[in-house]
Amino acid sequence: MRFRLSTLLQRLYRIKIHHVAIWAGYFGFWILFYKGYYSNIWHLFFVTTIYFIFNASSFYLTAYYLLPAYLNKRKYGAFALYLLIIFGVFSTGLATCIYAILRYNSMEAMLSKFGILQISFLSILTTVGGLTAAKLVVEKIRTDRLHQRLDRERIETELQYLKAQVNPHFLFNAINSVYFLIKKDPNKGADNLIKLSDLLRFQLYDCSTDAIDIEKEIANLENYISLEQLRKGKKVDISFHRSGELSGFQIAPFLLLPFLENTFKHVSTTHMNGNTITIELIKEEDNFKARFSNTIEPGKEALVGGIGLKNVMRRLELLYPARHTITIHSHPATFEAILTLTLT
Repeated sequence: MRFRLSTLLQRLYRIKIHHVAIWAGYFGFWILFYKGYYSNIWHLFFVTTIYFIFNASSFYLTAYYLLPAYLNKRKYGAFALYLLIIFGVFSTGLATCIYAILRYNSMEAMLSKFGILQISFLSILTTVGGLTAAKLVVEKIRTDRLHQRLDRERIETELQYLKAQVNPHFLFNAINSVYFLIKKDPNKGADNLIKLSDLLRFQLYDCSTDAIDIEKEIANLENYISLEQLRKGKKVDISFHRSGELSGFQIAPFLLLPFLENTFKHVSTTHMNGNTITIELIKEEDNFKARFSNTIEPGKEALVGGIGLKNVMRRLELLYPARHTITIHSHPATFEAILTLTLT
């Protein structure tokens, strides 16, 4: 029912039915306003009709011809000139008709010719000015809404594109891990396949929404860590710390995984020093902080990039504008990335 009503209103708007209502209100207002000055209601109706013809003609000529032809094209001089001509011609025409009506009814002594011209000019000026201003306001509101809708659609399209890029990027890395373990240790490879199936299930069913529970995102990180631990073995020491109330709120899916992937991608593999990865998730009031740290090869500069991180940074700009910060600390032996989100 609501859909049909909306469709009906749109169709009525397209055929300008609201104009009929406006001019009907115009008629009703002036007839009620002046009914005490006329003994004959038909005489009043006739005078109001004359005013309507000239006012409406001036308005439609101004709003539907001068505005698009001159003002919207920034031809301000021509617009002002033609507007003055319209006001002058229609005011004179209206004054002439009203004066003729007054003379016909032996009422010409009520007003001078100049007085009638003044009233005619003010009538056209106020009617055309008011209705044109209202039209411009309505068009501005409609244009702003259109731009907002287009911006939302553009952002949604871009987010879907970025999400689609993140998922295959992660899947490529995970398959490489599975392939490596199947060749090295079939039993561990089988365990790895189970972890991978859980991750794919998360990707297919849980990440189709705009936001997911933080508990699901953490479970996804744990699965990925288990997957990489099987591949890395004892080469890398992994620590996962959590503090605060990490429940009861949601974040966009796949925001944390690219940071975790980056730690495994660039973690050191030397035998002389410890190779460590540290993940910390902290909830403090309305702030959520995720810290990812890993050791790097001595003398090797840490890299911040890759498809995953670049995409998640762009998604953060779209999803959490002015509500997120990313802090990077690069030291000779360690690399650290800290993501902070304001949840409300």
